[in-house]
Amino acid sequence: MENVQKSGDVELEVPIPTRRSRPGEARSKPPTWKLGKVVGVVVETPETNTLQIEVPDPSPFLPGQYYNIRIPIEGRPRPIQRAYSVGSSPFPDYSVVDVGIRETPGGLVSPKLVRESFVGQELEVRGPYGAFTWTEENGGPVLLIGAGSGVVPLMAMIRYGVSKGLNVPMHLLFSSKSYEYVIYRDELERLSQENSWLSVSHTFTRSLGDPRARYHRRIDKEMISEVFHEVNSSVAYICGPPEMVEESEKVLIGLGMQSGSVKTEKYD
Repeated sequence: MENVQKSGDVELEVPIPTRRSRPGEARSKPPTWKLGKVVGVVVETPETNTLQIEVPDPSPFLPGQYYNIRIPIEGRPRPIQRAYSVGSSPFPDYSVVDVGIRETPGGLVSPKLVRESFVGQELEVRGPYGAFTWTEENGGPVLLIGAGSGVVPLMAMIRYGVSKGLNVPMHLLFSSKSYEYVIYRDELERLSQENSWLSVSHTFTRSLGDPRARYHRRIDKEMISEVFHEVNSSVAYICGPPEMVEESEKVLIGLGMQSGSVKTEKYD
């Protein structure tokens, strides 16, 4: 969603943005809590899992949106909810959502979801939400900038492009601590090899000199400028920690992009 900060594992009520109805379109009802079923658990990195959740009576979602999940916490009078981005494509099947969850040390919800979730588990879910979305209608070329679990909604956009057979150029600039902590590592490598329209540039912040990364520092003005001029992007999507998102947005606007063409989502 544009300039919206999403709670990662902080006890905050998550804002609920809604999509405006198009002319002649009936207003959709706001999402309600549903009892979803975990049908798969994918270990992505030592601190990140994907929960594949089957949603009863699902609503169509757009690449980049998120779901709320709430679980009971011992000692708390009511369940605690958090917002987690969907990493899967809504096409061709939106009945199962792949929710990416990174464990936040000391958090109330994410450690339980990452360490204790199992196939067959039932979880309360509500969604989809969010305006941080991309489809072919938004055009391209597309520059995607993500750090850590900020790659999750960006991956939904990439998977959507693959599943629909699109050829809109996309370049992902992705910051991770090290090769071991690259979320979707093997799939990103495979997809970039199979699809000429997709390029991936990794930067590692804790593995200096690792040849599997193009850069070896935090995302900065120089690397954004370099990638921007390679892809000649007309739209950009940035997701990750607030400071990185804000600085990247400033850089892109300074390079000549219109502010309305730069979409941002911030994680705590």
